[in-house]
Amino acid sequence: MATTVRDTNGNQQSSFWDQLTRPRPYILTALIVIGIILEICIYYFQNISAAYTQFFYLVIVLAGLWYQKKAIWIALFFSVLYLTGEYLPTVTLSLDSVFRALMLCLVAIVIGSVTDRMIVLQNRLGSEHTLLQESHKSLETANKKLNMLSSVTRHDILNQLTGLRLYLEMSKAKETDPVIREYIHKENDAVKAIKQQITFTRYYQDIGIQAPVWQDVEEHITSSSIELQIVDISVNIAFSGIEIYADSLLGKVIYNLMENSLRHGGRVTRICFSFQKTDRGGVITYQDDGVGILLEDKKHLFKRGYGKHTGLGLFLSREILAITGIAIQETGEPGKGARFEIIVPHDKYRMRKE
Repeated sequence: MATTVRDTNGNQQSSFWDQLTRPRPYILTALIVIGIILEICIYYFQNISAAYTQFFYLVIVLAGLWYQKKAIWIALFFSVLYLTGEYLPTVTLSLDSVFRALMLCLVAIVIGSVTDRMIVLQNRLGSEHTLLQESHKSLETANKKLNMLSSVTRHDILNQLTGLRLYLEMSKAKETDPVIREYIHKENDAVKAIKQQITFTRYYQDIGIQAPVWQDVEEHITSSSIELQIVDISVNIAFSGIEIYADSLLGKVIYNLMENSLRHGGRVTRICFSFQKTDRGGVITYQDDGVGILLEDKKHLFKRGYGKHTGLGLFLSREILAITGIAIQETGEPGKGARFEIIVPHDKYRMRKE
């Protein structure tokens, strides 16, 4: 059974092994005929044995690749042909002649057995690959259904929370008892927290949904700058053509870093991106000249819910990068700007192919 591979467009292609082991009866027939001619014309009349015995090995090897263990019959045919040619002139057989005939059969057995085993293993791998593809499709379908259910449920919950907040504000406006107003205020805070948690599920469910792809970092930086409408801040990119293999949400990581500088950096006037190769891998460094991050905040920086806004940005950024083994850490000095290092494993970055 022939196995196939598919290219990036999903088109079916034959593997090299399939091409090599595909039977070609007309070629084998032609080679057998040539072998017989060599036996009769070259050896029987010219008494030159090396020319055709070496040629027989080629025929037997091809027969082993194309017909597996059945190649022994061709080997036996050539062995008998060879021994007959040796026997007829002198009516004797030398030990060397018998040894050569046995070698022809041995080559056929070895090549045929190895090829047969390779095809069995290849067919097994092909079956397992098919099962994996079917399982992958089933998981994708189930995941899409779960995401759809989550989206619908989340939408309904957020609608109810919006209504609840409205009623709480109306109740607070009409209530004069300070104790009750305080209770309403706390209830409103609880509703806000629930809304943030529900919103978090919307972002988190998209992580890992699509297969990682090679992405141009510079393009993400440029698109994030445009989306954030950065005008008065200079954005410097000290590299070009760097691609990294990451989750499709990589752009959100770049966007979040730049947004944090705008939102929390204070007096930011410059944002810089640089890249260098290290023993750890490729390191993409993000740095601004803002107020930086306090020491007491650094150890909680990537925890979910920690921060001045939703507390989800850096947590999600770390999760997105971790899909392909990429790490992120903050290494800046307080008062001298924020500095993040994105550490990309050696096999997860490359130069863009022109």
